[in-house]
Amino acid sequence: SADDVLDVRFYCSTSSHSRVVHFKTSDYHIRRVALMGRLESGNYASNWNTGWTALSNHSAYLPAAVTYGRIDRAFYNYPFYGGGAYWMIQRGSTHCDDNDMAERSSHQVWVRLSGPTRAPTYAPTSPTTTPTAAPTSPTTSPTTAPTSPTASPTVVIPASCAEYLLLGHNTSGVYTIRSNHGSGLPDRSVYCDMEEEGGGWMLLYSY
Repeated sequence: SADDVLDVRFYCSTSSHSRVVHFKTSDYHIRRVALMGRLESGNYASNWNTGWTALSNHSAYLPAAVTYGRIDRAFYNYPFYGGGAYWMIQRGSTHCDDNDMAERSSHQVWVRLSGPTRAPTYAPTSPTTTPTAAPTSPTTSPTTAPTSPTASPTVVIPASCAEYLLLGHNTSGVYTIRSNHGSGLPDRSVYCDMEEEGGGWMLLYSY
């Protein structure tokens, strides 16, 4: 559900000007788009121009200037714009806080997922049996009873960048995360930002 997404973070810069878009939001509808990939209704200007937090180097008109938004195609087809400033990450038509189609720009969308409040633990190991000596007789030599094998710990692959952060991984880079239980999907490699705004961010879009 959208509750599995704590925050969504937007970033873009361009060759056309020096302004930088860099903010985060916990708006429910925007978190839902991050989870589902699209949303047919419920995207209003107020979803974008209120309740957001400026992050490092943010200097853009958006999202404060947003007057309209559309999320019929997730975050890449004019999800928010206003005052002649647009966000667009579609091939051949990218916009970063402007309406310049000829620009060279970099766009990123990040999500921070909810997770445990403490680091994941390993399954307990089976105790090792203490060797015992078999009774001896005049015709036999002492023998030692076999020991029970020690069970290997069950390694739990974290399900998010936030879980890796709880385990002490504070270096940004590529990490393997597990899919949801019962989903049948394989584990996947994702890029985690462990530094910006407390860390634990997973890269969702990059263009």
